[in-house]
Amino acid sequence: PPVLGDHNGFEIYPMPFFASMDTSNVTALVQWYQDALGFGVMFKGPEMNGQPVIVHLRRLKYQDILVRLAAPGAEIRETSGLSLTFQSGEDVDALAARAMATPVFGKTRVAPPVDTPWNTRQLDVTDPDGRALAFSQPRFDPELTRRLQAMFDKDKE
Repeated sequence: PPVLGDHNGFEIYPMPFFASMDTSNVTALVQWYQDALGFGVMFKGPEMNGQPVIVHLRRLKYQDILVRLAAPGAEIRETSGLSLTFQSGEDVDALAARAMATPVFGKTRVAPPVDTPWNTRQLDVTDPDGRALAFSQPRFDPELTRRLQAMFDKDKE
């Protein structure tokens, strides 16, 4: 997509996809995303009751999250069987070390990275409100690649 300009050091472009997350504590959640996962604040909206009502976070291109202030008394729902997956853009082991060094609060969880059967290395993280995120890095296992190619070739027959 075309670049339409920049703001706070981030490119402005049409976002084909972004996640929206409601929370009762925008400030704390945004700080955790910055400290643990390296997201930057692209934009902060107006404040209500001493905290922004919306914050646009971006880690890398197409890794956008809108953190929104939940309505008073609203229930913050955890995901169940659903996670937001990002291409890590870096070594997931280094990202895991950063996330594990960040103070834990709420429902935060950081699992050690694992090699997956689909030829990636993946870091699974749960944010303080209980939302599941995964950061995936390509890897190359020659034997697994050979088996996958054989499976794809068989499907063509």
